[in-house]
Amino acid sequence: MIMAFRRFARGLRARYFGPESAASGAVLLSALAACLAADLVASPASAAEDTTTLDIRLFRESDIPPPAACRVTLWQANRDPGSDRFATVFLEDLDFDHLRAPARLRIGDDVVNLTRIATGGAAAGYDLHAVQLYRSADGDTRVILDLAFAPEEGEAVEIESGKLTIVRQGFLPFRMDVKGGAGCMVPAAAGDPAAGEDDPVDFSNLFQKYQVRPGDVPEALLQRLAEVYDCDWRAAIDRFGVTGYQTSEEGAIWELGCALGMHNVAYAYAQVYLFDPGEHTLLSFQNVKGHPRMSPYILFNPVWDMERRVVSSFTVDRGLGDCGTFERHRLVDAEFRMIEYRAKPECDGNAMEPEAYPLIYSR
Repeated sequence: MIMAFRRFARGLRARYFGPESAASGAVLLSALAACLAADLVASPASAAEDTTTLDIRLFRESDIPPPAACRVTLWQANRDPGSDRFATVFLEDLDFDHLRAPARLRIGDDVVNLTRIATGGAAAGYDLHAVQLYRSADGDTRVILDLAFAPEEGEAVEIESGKLTIVRQGFLPFRMDVKGGAGCMVPAAAGDPAAGEDDPVDFSNLFQKYQVRPGDVPEALLQRLAEVYDCDWRAAIDRFGVTGYQTSEEGAIWELGCALGMHNVAYAYAQVYLFDPGEHTLLSFQNVKGHPRMSPYILFNPVWDMERRVVSSFTVDRGLGDCGTFERHRLVDAEFRMIEYRAKPECDGNAMEPEAYPLIYSR
């Protein structure tokens, strides 16, 4: 069966990838999809010993930058990008009109760029199709996606199951079970729905700060904040205001601060529905074993790296500033994921930059 597939693939490549066939991609896609359905793509374990296995590697989650607009992401089916350091195998960025940038995956130490050349089967949002064919610029690498979509709910698309098959010249075909999704971090061009028509906010650039009027913060949110951290939140918000970060057409994260002492200002983050801020959820921060947090919902003295959507926090244990903690969290899909934690519990009079504190956790 393996030899039959090889002869079949060589015949298809010679017949349909020649310059004389304008419809080559679509025809080849249908043929390869049929091969997948019939399980003609062999696994590495059943291959001849003289065939080299592809070294397919996963992307490290903390190194994946946020999309400029929209993205299709596939990860290994038995992994979780929310908890595993390595999970994602395939990335494809899109602009707001779903115009595709080259997709990418890792083979060995190289990131291979791929262009989608044909589609087939049922269609979903973001111009996704049940079967898709990709090709590298040099023609040596081809990727076939055979995807199953969950029923659409809202603007995002869930890929509940699928097969990713990689065919590369000189290597044995590689096949992986995948899951994934597609979605956009789309700004609202018309402004902040909560700000009113006379006070528009420009969200033409992704994840830009904007100011939330203190009067727009609902009482239910203030009560929830008082439950997780004992502070006069209404007075603090009236004094310092609220910063918003829009994360989708309908959602945003609000950053709300309140100070009890001289050195540390506590901040909480709420995911809100812009058209009704009464619908909100407080976001929590990861705890490190042996280093309990004052509250899972509080971050002290935050500083944002807007481009990477990473927030850093430095907590001072005393006024001299010679002890405390330093941590960094990345905002991913309206969820904070810790990527670094450092601590210097000894207040020994030796002050240093918090970024140089002993490393406790890194992802």
